Amino acid sequence: MKNYLILLAFTIILIPACKEKKETKQEIPISALSIIKGQVNKLDTSLYAFTKYYRNDSISDTIYLKREEVRKFTEPFLSLPDIADKENGKKYTEERFIDAQLETLSIISTLKDEENSEVLKQIMVIGVSDISNSKVQSIFIDRYIASNDSIIEQKLLWEIDKYFTITTTTIRENQPDKTDFTKVAWQ
Repeated sequence: MKNYLILLAFTIILIPACKEKKETKQEIPISALSIIKGQVNKLDTSLYAFTKYYRNDSISDTIYLKREEVRKFTEPFLSLPDIADKENGKKYTEERFIDAQLETLSIISTLKDEENSEVLKQIMVIGVSDISNSKVQSIFIDRYIASNDSIIEQKLLWEIDKYFTITTTTIRENQPDKTDFTKVAWQ
């Protein structure tokens, strides 16, 4: 009799547990593009002094930029596909890491293996020392563009309210890789 009661209790518990199937909802990544557009709009109306640092395999140069010239250097950022829209968001997995020592939260969006997109990885670092006033500190984007005769890899970094850098490596068959580095800073 005890065995029947145990079996009955087990069945009563098991059947509802099997029926409750929770759907896992995938979160859409945070839009770094909207944050960068906000920064560019801020630069368009600012009175900052802009400095451009440029370096490639044989040349190194530093020049001052006019405010009107800055936008053309932001083009690699502004031409990115937004991984936070519904269609692109499904292509990425998101991980979050808290660094207690640095008091930061890193949100890493990585392209799933089977997908094809320009943005391979996006990392947003958010300062969490003051929870009520958390702020994005930096955005890193790893971009990959394939064309008929070359592959272009870009490492894009935007330090909020400070500077941005663009490192572009062009790879062509039977030719040495060409790397260009551009940094635009403001004060």
